[in-house]
Amino acid sequence: RFARKTAIENGLHESSSLELIQCDLAQPLLPRFHHAVDVIIFNPPYVPTPDTEVSGNGIEASWAGGERGRRVIDRALPQIAQLLSRPNGRCYMITVDDNEPEEIARELSDKFGLNMIPLVRRRACNEFLTVQKISWI
Repeated sequence: RFARKTAIENGLHESSSLELIQCDLAQPLLPRFHHAVDVIIFNPPYVPTPDTEVSGNGIEASWAGGERGRRVIDRALPQIAQLLSRPNGRCYMITVDDNEPEEIARELSDKFGLNMIPLVRRRACNEFLTVQKISWI
């Protein structure tokens, strides 16, 4: 709804090459963009919350990450591996310490052949945000 309104306000019409897609993560895009995406910027909902908040429709869905803040992150990892181009595809993902990034790195390496290293770490109020760089081993 908002994407269509923004497109119209900016002079893009349905007859243009713009294609609006509403989806859960990148699921419907996987066949079309299999190993074809050079850069993914991923700012997932990473805050540890009760799992019931993850699927909410309110503003809490933008930050609610469920147990360890990993519900959305864990679902996205296989999709990142399917989307990234080889050999130079990169994903930049935001994490907090509660997400246990060392465990995420091990999973990416063991299951998908991807390497994850911390690129930038900054304090934001009461948490430390880290930009993780994910690339092929």
